[in-house]
Amino acid sequence: MMKDEHLRKAIIAGVIFVVGACLISQIMFQMAGGPRDEPMDLSDQLPADWLGSPMVFEDGLPPFISSGGVFQPEKAVFDIGLGLGGLLMMALSFEVYQRTEPVGRKRKVANVGALISGVIVGFSMFSLPAHPLNTHLMQHIFWAVNIFWGTQVWLFCLTYARAELDADVRWKGYSINRIRWSLFATAIFSFQAMTALISTGHLSESAFFEWTLAFSAEGALLTLLPALTVAPSPSIS
Repeated sequence: MMKDEHLRKAIIAGVIFVVGACLISQIMFQMAGGPRDEPMDLSDQLPADWLGSPMVFEDGLPPFISSGGVFQPEKAVFDIGLGLGGLLMMALSFEVYQRTEPVGRKRKVANVGALISGVIVGFSMFSLPAHPLNTHLMQHIFWAVNIFWGTQVWLFCLTYARAELDADVRWKGYSINRIRWSLFATAIFSFQAMTALISTGHLSESAFFEWTLAFSAEGALLTLLPALTVAPSPSIS
């Protein structure tokens, strides 16, 4: 297992890679103009049995996180950040699993669930940049849905598995468990709102909730830091 100091740096680096890449690439995407503001028709990439509406963006792509991974040069920032962030997410999932030794069968199952879902999220983040939505729409949706659902499962499992271990851990006077449950609730609401708004054609509004879902996940990673502050380093044999 990592030393606490190294784990702390890895957590912070993972959050910086993902949040930084998403924000920077999105700012570049919004400011660059050109083909980004032109209509984009992706209907030819839909399955033959597709029953929904054609996928046409009349005013260019909405401010989805993935929109920053379509055009260069912002795509380079997006690809590097999500790729490195995904690798770190997989490594951190194994590390947190080893450090979490809950009492009770249900919490042990939740710990395994956090490991599996964390690896799925990390691998999906690593794979997503290779399938930009403008050229590999269905593959992109596959990896994105893995991230959305995996994030919710990971948040629940992490929170439940560590609930007793972190019962006395606080940040700025607030219970870390309460913070995690709040982030989980935010992720659930964000996903439901995002999918509902997409189905009604409110794409820009749905993008807002995609961002809140992403920030909930990154915030949950940061909730591990106070636990490192109060907990002794595990013995390494």
